[in-house]
Amino acid sequence: MSEINRRRGRPPGPGVDRDARREALLDAAERAIARSGADVSLSQVAAEAGLTRSAVYAAFDDRDSVLDALAARHSHRIVGRLQALATGSEDAHGQTRAAVDLLAAWFDEHPTLAPALADRWRANGRSFVETTLTQVLAAGFAARSLDSAPAAVWARAMVGAVASSVEWWATTREISRDELVDHVTSLLWSGLSATNL
Repeated sequence: MSEINRRRGRPPGPGVDRDARREALLDAAERAIARSGADVSLSQVAAEAGLTRSAVYAAFDDRDSVLDALAARHSHRIVGRLQALATGSEDAHGQTRAAVDLLAAWFDEHPTLAPALADRWRANGRSFVETTLTQVLAAGFAARSLDSAPAAVWARAMVGAVASSVEWWATTREISRDELVDHVTSLLWSGLSATNL
């Protein structure tokens, strides 16, 4: 082999850590969405990450796959926090308020990102967050010797009530977040307490 041929191509060195690259690109996508909105392009994500567009395509198939990965990232974080709430206290009312506040905080802290990702929480017709909340509620019902069948409905009602209320609140700011959480909790608790939870 000639000296010229040995010099061609990428010089030897450590390869790119694919998982680390994906995480860095997701971080960049979050920053780009926060600045430019949910319609951000892969070129903008690449520029934010300081990489070429081909580097983004090496990690993700397209823009939808970036947004799906972001939705999975945030839903897993929320799920972890919901699970911690479920094991952190036996006060059902306190758990309900904390869950409402957790969801409200996420929408509040990610005003551009949250609406873009909330619709993508679902995979095969199921939502990671709603599924976990269903499990939390079902466990609460079972612990009190109650029928756990309503848990799936309650989980979706809770997420829907919080999402629509926070969307309104984020636009108007007519009340404080604490007041919002108190009102939504009261509404949900009036139904939950009717089941003697």
